[in-house]
Amino acid sequence: MNEIRMLKTGECPSLSGKSTLTYQIGNDNDKLYIALTGNTGAGIFNKDWFALEEIYSLLASQKKPITSGSLHGLFEGRSSNSAGFILAVLLKEKLVKVSAGNKHYDLVGQVEFGKIVQLWMDSGTAKKKSGKKGKGAAS
Repeated sequence: MNEIRMLKTGECPSLSGKSTLTYQIGNDNDKLYIALTGNTGAGIFNKDWFALEEIYSLLASQKKPITSGSLHGLFEGRSSNSAGFILAVLLKEKLVKVSAGNKHYDLVGQVEFGKIVQLWMDSGTAKKKSGKKGKGAAS
């Protein structure tokens, strides 16, 4: 198992606003990962690391506005809350934004995504931590 280097720890409200989620962003070589680490509510979730690049690719392939259901492929056989919780993190981190006129979401453009990723990569001299990688993570 490869080591994940912590770049950022954060908190955000769930999409329903009923709980607060905690998460980490880390990297392994040149790839970024997101992991959920806590929820003040009762909903269970998957704590594995998920490759941000795969999340972005999956969402970019969507033909309609994004919903939490857009991420269910990453969490097959795992907690159904995880997709919505990851979407809440992406919203907090400005990788998705609320669509005009509804409760769906739009993905930021490739250039804006690249700038955010580069900021995270440049920020990291944080402590190291091992972690289990989920589906979509490099082995």
